[in-house]
Amino acid sequence: MPQAATSDRKLVRELVLVVLIKLVLITALWWVFVREEKVPVAPDSVAARFAPSASAKQQISIDGEHDGQ
Repeated sequence: MPQAATSDRKLVRELVLVVLIKLVLITALWWVFVREEKVPVAPDSVAARFAPSASAKQQISIDGEHDGQ
């Protein structure tokens, strides 16, 4: 077998090993530090963010920025 083919296989094996080790470490860090964390979300604040009030829509229309044309 040529030297380059053996070298390529070794490189691929090492890269796969490094990626697997990184995935294991990231998973372990998430499991230890992030898993139990909860972010409280108020439904009203989500609604305000994604569905602006009628007065905000009217203001945009009056300003002419997003008048639908």
